[in-house]
Amino acid sequence: MRLNRRLSLAVLSGIGLALTGVLVFDVYEDWMVQGNALTSTVVENALPFALLLGVFYAIRRLRSVEYDDAFVGLVTKWAVAGVVTVGGLTAWVVGIQVVQNELKPAIIVLQTTVIGMAAGVVVGQRTATVERARDRSRREKERFESLFENDPSSIAALRHHGERLVVETTNRRFDTLFGTTTGEDLGEVIPQLDEKTVAEFLEHTADGERFTTETTIPTEDGERQFLIELVPFGNEVVDEPRSYAIFQDLTEIRETEAELERTVEQLERSNDQLQQFAYVASHDLQEPLRMVSSYVDLLASEYGGELDDEADEYIEFAVDGAQRMQAMIDDLLQYSRVHTQGKALEETDTEAVLERVLKDLELLLAETDAEVTYDDLPRVVADENQLGQLFQNLVSNAAEHAAGGDVPPRIHVDAEERTNAVVLSITDNGPGIPPDQQERVFELFEQSSRDDDGTGIGLAICQRIANRHEGDIWIESDGSDGTTFHVELPKRSPQQSTQSGQKA
Repeated sequence: MRLNRRLSLAVLSGIGLALTGVLVFDVYEDWMVQGNALTSTVVENALPFALLLGVFYAIRRLRSVEYDDAFVGLVTKWAVAGVVTVGGLTAWVVGIQVVQNELKPAIIVLQTTVIGMAAGVVVGQRTATVERARDRSRREKERFESLFENDPSSIAALRHHGERLVVETTNRRFDTLFGTTTGEDLGEVIPQLDEKTVAEFLEHTADGERFTTETTIPTEDGERQFLIELVPFGNEVVDEPRSYAIFQDLTEIRETEAELERTVEQLERSNDQLQQFAYVASHDLQEPLRMVSSYVDLLASEYGGELDDEADEYIEFAVDGAQRMQAMIDDLLQYSRVHTQGKALEETDTEAVLERVLKDLELLLAETDAEVTYDDLPRVVADENQLGQLFQNLVSNAAEHAAGGDVPPRIHVDAEERTNAVVLSITDNGPGIPPDQQERVFELFEQSSRDDDGTGIGLAICQRIANRHEGDIWIESDGSDGTTFHVELPKRSPQQSTQSGQKA
């Protein structure tokens, strides 16, 4: 194809250069040989020269990448046809004069051939342009028809005919739902549509206005919910305006929404039940447990040492069990109140919250000989109390589980700023958490292999706090040497994010 394009341009250029040479020779022969005035000679040949300049300009345009090979080839074909046709006719007309004058008739033939070539180039370019526009129109029509026929929505092309709204054509989906019908009123094609809707379609088609409505239409598959959108087309004022009626089936969407509403109601009931449990745990269970703990402590203080070792051991087990149950109830209360008793999310000084938590954990850190370091921490949008609770759970968890080894616990807190979030990282030098346990440890009452005690609720609380902040929490550990807890929290409030987007 590339060679054909070059060959076509070479043919056009060759013809143009040959004719230019003949015209220059004609001027020279009239002026220098026959002695004619230069002015009259130039005027005599002005039209062919002007046309040749137009030909060379057209050839230069054809070299542009804007025109494809087929376009250039078609122009060349018409140019050659013009040269051959006009040149041949002129040669036949003046051929008889060759006997009288061997040179002048041939020059006349060549001059008129220039006119023929210019005419051929112009006609060829116009013809090629029309052909290209016709091909483009055909491709656009085929693409539109393909989109129309394969659109998942049911579409009908309508025509405003007097006081009727006539169905001109429909796509496959429409035919499947309502049947193949053309030339009939929309109300006859879909009798389930009420008269008011059909009248509104008629009015808005006549006015060239969009219109949207939602309705239920009985079909062979049962009643289905449709969003019907009327889209007029054509900007010209005509006697019979046209529009498209697009029927989007919303049945599954509405069923999903209804199911979602039922799920939300169930979640709300579950949340109410959780709140009821929290109430029971904080009142009905706390008091009898406190009484059991008090009497067990009293038994240990009054009779400790007077009974045998086995009895003392039993008492110790009872005290320990009561304490663990009390801790579990306290943790469950905290877990249940993350969403219900949380404060508003506000811009919070992360570093100040961490420093306050470390002060509260001074005794634990001293007992475990733990050292906590931290970098400069950016501000986040959070519930300050819950952020402190999250830090307390993760730092104390790291200190307790990294203790007991040859190296004292070393804990480091740092942060990574992202576009709209901050990822806090709490890293310890403890024994690590195996990859197969890293998801499970966030579930209620689940503990990792490095846990010796605890209620198994602390990390579940951390995850619930992260979820309330629309963030995330995850673990990075190879299971043998050290663990890093990553917590993603928002960097700015939704209002601030919207304002930043508008400014950008």
